[in-house]
Amino acid sequence: MEVHQLRYFAAIAAEGSFTAAASRLHVSQSGVSTQLAKLERELGQRLFTRGRTLGLTPAGQAILPLAREALAGLDAIVCTAAEFADAVRGPVRLGTIPGCTIPGFLDVVASLRRTDPGITLHVHEGNATELQHGILERTLDIALVGYAGMLRTDFVQHLVSDEQLHVFAAPDSALGPRPRLADVQRHPVLCLPSSGGIRDAYDQSCARVGLEARIDIEASSPLTLLGLAERGGGVAVLPSVIAAPRNLTAAPIEDAHVHARLSLISHHEQPSPAVRVVFDRLTKAVAPSR
Repeated sequence: MEVHQLRYFAAIAAEGSFTAAASRLHVSQSGVSTQLAKLERELGQRLFTRGRTLGLTPAGQAILPLAREALAGLDAIVCTAAEFADAVRGPVRLGTIPGCTIPGFLDVVASLRRTDPGITLHVHEGNATELQHGILERTLDIALVGYAGMLRTDFVQHLVSDEQLHVFAAPDSALGPRPRLADVQRHPVLCLPSSGGIRDAYDQSCARVGLEARIDIEASSPLTLLGLAERGGGVAVLPSVIAAPRNLTAAPIEDAHVHARLSLISHHEQPSPAVRVVFDRLTKAVAPSR
């Protein structure tokens, strides 16, 4: 049994497909399939069902947490050894909201290879549910997650932003400086997908005032929504931190009382030196917690 075979097994389980696991690991799909087959032969057990959907067999379900524990132990050995060297070394698995445009966050990610060449960074985009699950399952070390309301108390948390929802619309939309949700819904509504802070804040705000949370077009990128609004496709519901294009105006939604929040999260267990470095860098680069 080889270490990379366990890594491939854990990646397939986390991603849900051979293709996604290969992309995450930067190897060919055939390589992933071959190494998993070798692992299964050595163990004498099928780890995944083969069919229309990919799932863990009972043996796979029992072995997966042991494989993750073994991989975490190996990573800890590497990180502990690195503490006796001049540079911090080791992998960091970073999750983020799709289409993140926060300058400080991007600055840290872009400069990490230059500032800490011993740290290997793996970046994964996902919605709030996927990112929080990744932290809980230890498939992610740090995540920038969007949400409405409160997060679980068993995360290490650093609040990045707490924003009231705004509507981005053409100047001739006649929405006024502080429109209400009912005013917004007189136009086609453009918003991000569910399981994210912005959409959850919109849905919950509508529920509070007795409105159906109607969405006419959803897209995973704020830039796409703004582009549609610029072309007359509707009005975009986004937080105020988004910079409005010149031909759109941004106005706070008067009765959107549930805010969209962003936080950096990690788990409570003792982080590796590499994870600690990246988390500290990110928290210093984004807005301070309050």
